[in-house]
Amino acid sequence: MPFLDVEQLKKVNGERRRTVFTGTLPALQVEESTFVFVEPAHFDLMLTNVGNSTINIEGQIQTALKVPCSRCLHDFVLKLNSDFNETYYEKNQPQPGDKNEEWIAYSGDCIDITPEVLGSVLINLPMRFICHEQCRGLCPVCGMDLNAQQCDCVQDDVDPRLAKLKEFLKS
Repeated sequence: MPFLDVEQLKKVNGERRRTVFTGTLPALQVEESTFVFVEPAHFDLMLTNVGNSTINIEGQIQTALKVPCSRCLHDFVLKLNSDFNETYYEKNQPQPGDKNEEWIAYSGDCIDITPEVLGSVLINLPMRFICHEQCRGLCPVCGMDLNAQQCDCVQDDVDPRLAKLKEFLKS
């Protein structure tokens, strides 16, 4: 889990420090689905003491999740690059700036960024997971994986609103 040591950074206002590391993340829960990270996440972050033990953390997170394809239902590895930009303030200090800002409280000399990292990954997930653009998916009639072989099903793609017209044209 990604914890950042900010003990030295808190001592000097305006201090900036770049940190690059890898860390494991817990499984990502999205509604009824659980997605597992298949490799440690790579973090490239810039930490800035903006005053009063308030730390701004911004940078990039690269990771990979095991997800099912929306077309063929086979699992594949989805690589993600997420931007990260959060501000943390020490709990025992008054919150600086506008009270409406979404700053996160922390205490001590370490900041656990795991919940915000998972949120950043979640925001960057695509609407549908597609293993590759040429994925043909499953046959809607027999359920055969059309990427593996072609089935012999006859697919009648008639709009139900036009079914009566089709019957009329047959006669």
